[in-house]
Amino acid sequence: FKNAKPARVWQSGKNAGSYVRNATLRVIFASCQFYCFPPAINRMHVPKTLPLLFFFLLPFAAYAGGGIRGSIRNAKGEPLSFASIMVKNTPNGTMANEEGQYEIALPPGTYEVVFQYLSHKTLTQRVETGTEYATLDVVLDEQAITLSEVKVSGSGEDPAYTIMRKAIAMARFHLLEVDAYTARTYVKGSGKVKEVSGIIKWAAGKKIEKETGLKIGQTYVLESINDISFRQPNTVKEKIVSNRDNFPAQLRANGGAIISFANINFYKSKAFGGLVSPLSASALAYYRFKYEGFFNDRGVQVNKIRVIPKAKSEYVFDGIINIMDGSWAIHSLDLNFGDNNGKYHIKQLYSPFKDVWMPVYYEFNGDFDAFGVQAGARYVTNVSNYNVTVNPKYHQQPVVVDEKIDRAEAAALQSKKIDAAQALAQQQLTRKQLKKTLRQLEKQEVKTKKANGEDVSVTNDYSIEIDTLAAKRPNDFWNAERQVPLTEIEVKGYAQADSVSKNDAEKIKKDSLRNLPKFKINHLLAGHTYNYGIRDRIYGSPRRLTLTMPLSGENLLGNFYNSVEGYYLNAGLKYARYNKLESRLELNSDFRYSFARQRLNAIVGFDYRFHKLENLLGISAGRFVRQLNGQNPISPFMNTFYSLLLEENYMKLYEKSFVQLRANKFFNEQFRLLSSLEFAQRNPLANNHFTPWIDNKEKSYSPNNPASLELPDTQFNPHNTLLLNLELQIRPFAKAGKFNGRTYTINRNKPAFFVRGKAGLLAESRFSQAEIAYDQTWELQKLGDLHVNAKFGGFFSRPQYFIDYKHFNGNQTIFSLGSFESFRNLDYYTFSTARNYLEIHANNDFQRFLLTRIVPLRLAGLKENVFANYFNAFGQGSRYLEVGYGLTGGTTTLGLGLEVVGSFFNEKYRGTVLRVRIPF
Repeated sequence: FKNAKPARVWQSGKNAGSYVRNATLRVIFASCQFYCFPPAINRMHVPKTLPLLFFFLLPFAAYAGGGIRGSIRNAKGEPLSFASIMVKNTPNGTMANEEGQYEIALPPGTYEVVFQYLSHKTLTQRVETGTEYATLDVVLDEQAITLSEVKVSGSGEDPAYTIMRKAIAMARFHLLEVDAYTARTYVKGSGKVKEVSGIIKWAAGKKIEKETGLKIGQTYVLESINDISFRQPNTVKEKIVSNRDNFPAQLRANGGAIISFANINFYKSKAFGGLVSPLSASALAYYRFKYEGFFNDRGVQVNKIRVIPKAKSEYVFDGIINIMDGSWAIHSLDLNFGDNNGKYHIKQLYSPFKDVWMPVYYEFNGDFDAFGVQAGARYVTNVSNYNVTVNPKYHQQPVVVDEKIDRAEAAALQSKKIDAAQALAQQQLTRKQLKKTLRQLEKQEVKTKKANGEDVSVTNDYSIEIDTLAAKRPNDFWNAERQVPLTEIEVKGYAQADSVSKNDAEKIKKDSLRNLPKFKINHLLAGHTYNYGIRDRIYGSPRRLTLTMPLSGENLLGNFYNSVEGYYLNAGLKYARYNKLESRLELNSDFRYSFARQRLNAIVGFDYRFHKLENLLGISAGRFVRQLNGQNPISPFMNTFYSLLLEENYMKLYEKSFVQLRANKFFNEQFRLLSSLEFAQRNPLANNHFTPWIDNKEKSYSPNNPASLELPDTQFNPHNTLLLNLELQIRPFAKAGKFNGRTYTINRNKPAFFVRGKAGLLAESRFSQAEIAYDQTWELQKLGDLHVNAKFGGFFSRPQYFIDYKHFNGNQTIFSLGSFESFRNLDYYTFSTARNYLEIHANNDFQRFLLTRIVPLRLAGLKENVFANYFNAFGQGSRYLEVGYGLTGGTTTLGLGLEVVGSFFNEKYRGTVLRVRIPF
């Protein structure tokens, strides 16, 4: 639990949810897309389909025979939902259900049973068990908080600050003190979509119920028994022993859903997602702290600290964290976070194992309200059967001296030389000395591991396995294993789901004969993805056929007109065969018919990814229409909108018939080589359609040959070319992560360098170009994230054809996609160059800047950014700079925003423009 990933919900072959956090934590919903990799690989894309389903979780182990059962309540007689129960000196443990009822199977004998609940006194009861269950009802009193005199600084700051400074200094020690552990988790989740309103209900509500069987307003439950093993530095293995749910028959027929354990780690700088932990090294920049007293638990003094955000946002918590005196470890926490789309609540409770306090209980509650969807969910996890191996180097309690409070002691210690190899227990160390000592210990540990032949380059290694019987275990298994009694509603829900599944089993079996998907006539317009083969519950279907048609995806968003082809239709067909995370084979084809030209163009291609999907061999061939700037500076949607409504045809096109070979080689996380070789016949095109929807008599379409400063006439004759492209990617500080054995690169906040070369090898189109580039993002704490990209390049021999010039990603429309490496107010082709050039882009996304200082606007999801884009075309003497301010709305504006951009040409002010940022 000290090193792993937040909870995930998986659905057979589909993404049944995203991480509990993206930019803001969302209630985890199922989507119609398959999630294969953790976010470090996929960046955990937000599902493009409307969320359908919420996330879920829980059950656990038992002995045949006797034990104890009963209820857990507070002094008022109210049930304490999900209270924790641990049996001393045994691996046994469980938790109460939502109604405060519990039971735990135990062999005959005498035991000490520990009952815990957040903000309540821990109760230890001595019990004797026989061959029958004994009833033991317990009452937990609320924790009495005592105020005491605490040493404060000369400035009179709140004593919470010295406690938190020490806890922050010791966080890394607590992260490393457990060398390995194994445990069993019982996870339970329940949730429901409360209401779907407006256009969402009209468009999707009935479809959701028809295709998935999910019903609005019904509560769904998923419970799971998972075995966990952890080993430093970050190796986590998880096995789904058994899971059960009351999902509809349609979803059960596809293998049902699985849930991984929740592990939100507050000893790390980011507890999960982008949320800043109160124990982060930068926590004092985000939080204020208030001391609210102390209480005692099992002989340990625990300090109650209120966590108060300095500025409310979706990146911070507020609530209570309880820190143990002396060890400065977490005892428990009760924190909230959220934004205008949802409010979320996290609880964690710790218990000692081998003198290490480990999480035994975790609860998450969330209410989501956005896009016309109101949903609620609860996630609870109980951990037992801990087998902990401690690392003696870090399993120590030095006496931390706070320089701001104990100035004299700290000054006396400054000259003291600390030997990291010596025992640190009870040694006095300043926070600075503690940090330095920790670095020495970690360096020595890395050297030792390297000497022993261990791989130290992998920083995250997570794997998940599903027992072959996980979804098939009978009721008798659950009756024996389940330590948490089901509530009456849950019993009815399971009975109803089992009944429906039996009634629908034969029908579903016929519908899914040979796992063949159904074809529907509307697929000829809207497209569809067909899944084939036996569905793997983690990796999805091994074979997929995707049909793309004129009304599917991006084709629906204005991708049907330009002045060269007139009206056109796009279609495509792609077949993919997946071998889990080992290899992937793709056969794809794209078709495009132009009505004005009466011409059908097509491309066919083959791609094979292998060696954990890192290496690539590919070939494609065909004839198609392309933009002169291969980076596609104007989208088909914008071009269609401007061409038909405003009579501005900014997109400039040519046609090429080509054969292209591609090969990518992955050496390691630091080096990757991309290459392609293409033979092409390139043909010029002219406008073929001249009738916009709104005809302005004073305007007409511009020729398909753009104006350029360096090349007065950009027209060209048909010609052949042989193009070689090479790109070496260098990430000198990158680390490796693993998911189910597949390696992925982790390079967050580290620099990346690119060396690119491009050459025309035929005499009639010979040229050569080279470019070096640098890219990096810095986290600037409260100032947000600063992203910088710089390119410097030039030509050793000038190209004859305008297509091969260096083009900058301009924009002449009122719209902006907010793309990082694009200009907002620059002609598309005027400044294209065949000489040396410099291009720089910088963007800072702020957490709190101007309008986002207003709390309601910030919590509504309002985002602000400041950006600058610059280029210098040395041979032209053209220098261009634009600086801008962007404002993007939250979910209520569907991601729309505004940008104000001022531009300068050759250091002279050129003007200010307004851009509308659109998310598509």
